[in-house]
Amino acid sequence: MKLKLLGMVLGACFIVSSANAGFLIDPYAGMAMSKSTIDIATNDDDTSSTGAALGSRLGYSFILVSAGIDYQMLSGLEDPQDESFDMTNMSAFVGVDLPILLRFWAEYFLSSDIKGDTFDDGLDDITFKDGYGLGIGFTGLPFISINLEVENLNYDIESGSTEGDYSVVNTILSASLPLDF
Repeated sequence: MKLKLLGMVLGACFIVSSANAGFLIDPYAGMAMSKSTIDIATNDDDTSSTGAALGSRLGYSFILVSAGIDYQMLSGLEDPQDESFDMTNMSAFVGVDLPILLRFWAEYFLSSDIKGDTFDDGLDDITFKDGYGLGIGFTGLPFISINLEVENLNYDIESGSTEGDYSVVNTILSASLPLDF
């Protein structure tokens, strides 16, 4: 009788410990590599840049699934002009944490803002159109996750009376501290 009762108590402990739900705070920092393309009648240009990435995912997690908002800041220099830029992005994300030391997420960008030397050179207006991203993280280290993320952002640009497209692909390698309360 005592063994059955002990078995039921231990079983209940395992069920309760696996049903963890709570707030997710996942700050991250890392390096970003960007490739951008301007497609406008007066200027077709491809550039690449490197810089720093800093941000945080805030949301809610339940067992293996998480969802929330990702706020991200990127800054860097474009090659070969050495012109600086700053990018601020906000996205909604949905993620899955697998028990095999991996996590995956997808994000849809809600807003993006770019400031920098490149956009002061004749571009009158740049408006965010849409964007999406995919990420994978390795969670095998204690408290730390190593992440690789690829983002595709699209903008409408206007220079005088000429309109065009501007697209940016960011590849971000970062380390994060996923905290689940």
